[in-house]
Amino acid sequence: MTCSIQRLQDLSIVTGMEIIDDALNHNDRECEAYLKGKTTQNVIPKKLDIENPRRLYRIYSDVYGPLDVEEYSRCQYFVTFIDGFSYYIRVKPIRSKDEAPKAFIEWIT
Repeated sequence: MTCSIQRLQDLSIVTGMEIIDDALNHNDRECEAYLKGKTTQNVIPKKLDIENPRRLYRIYSDVYGPLDVEEYSRCQYFVTFIDGFSYYIRVKPIRSKDEAPKAFIEWIT
């Protein structure tokens, strides 16, 4: 039995329930799940702390696939490139993962 069940009974939310285990007394200790729910997360910053002083200084990339459905060009994967300075996004369909470096070189030049 968890502390939350004891709390439901104490708040009269649940009626007709008999708790036999008297070792669970939520006044002696706080419920771990209750404390986790009350914690707050850090605020997401509005501005990145990573400095990107110029275009193509930092590129974020990811390869996704294989896709369940092949498109007309038989590409089962796609690779994304995001420029950290301008936030320009490029999505390139590729047939296999080993084509990702070639797609990156094509995007840069």
